[in-house]
Amino acid sequence: MKQLWVTQRVDVVGSHAERRDGLDQRWVGFLASVGVLPVLVPNHLATVKEMAAHEAENISGLVLTGGNSLARYGGDALERDAVETWLLGHAISRRLPVVGVCRGMQLILDYFGTKLVRLEGYAGTSHALVAQDEKHRSSDTRTVTTYFNWGAKDVKLPMEVTAATGDGVAMAAAHKELPIYGQMWHPERETPISANDQWVWRKMWETRV
Repeated sequence: MKQLWVTQRVDVVGSHAERRDGLDQRWVGFLASVGVLPVLVPNHLATVKEMAAHEAENISGLVLTGGNSLARYGGDALERDAVETWLLGHAISRRLPVVGVCRGMQLILDYFGTKLVRLEGYAGTSHALVAQDEKHRSSDTRTVTTYFNWGAKDVKLPMEVTAATGDGVAMAAAHKELPIYGQMWHPERETPISANDQWVWRKMWETRV
């Protein structure tokens, strides 16, 4: 199985005065279904840099998971922003495949200069995908459930939209040259697991520039 860095959300637990890193257990099942062994990343930048220095040869890619808004859009997980931004830059420098989900796609778009906008009606609702790209199987007819409040309609190069909603909100996007892909729906929450998502994710780990 491929070993991938997998980022985690920050949960603020007031009753214990703690900031906890967390990952939905459903991620483990989904990642196993696409041949991935997750290496969980803490939201502590100095430690992540040490991990990267010692595990570089064993890591085949990066997964940026969902949860937490980016700080510039009202989020309160600055430590996560720092970790994921550094990891994305590190993955790019090593030409590692990157997949971002929900917040992960938002971070990728933001990294490459796309401005996010506040959207209503996308948290906990279902949307039909309008295909714009065969390479990432987005042309398959399907409906997905989303959980986000921030998204984009005007996506800047080098990212290109590969699937959108009927009203033009980007639902998936890919880098023109690098193995970087984002999707706004959560594959780990789909029941049953989507064969489309599995196909795309497996193909990503086979790609290295």
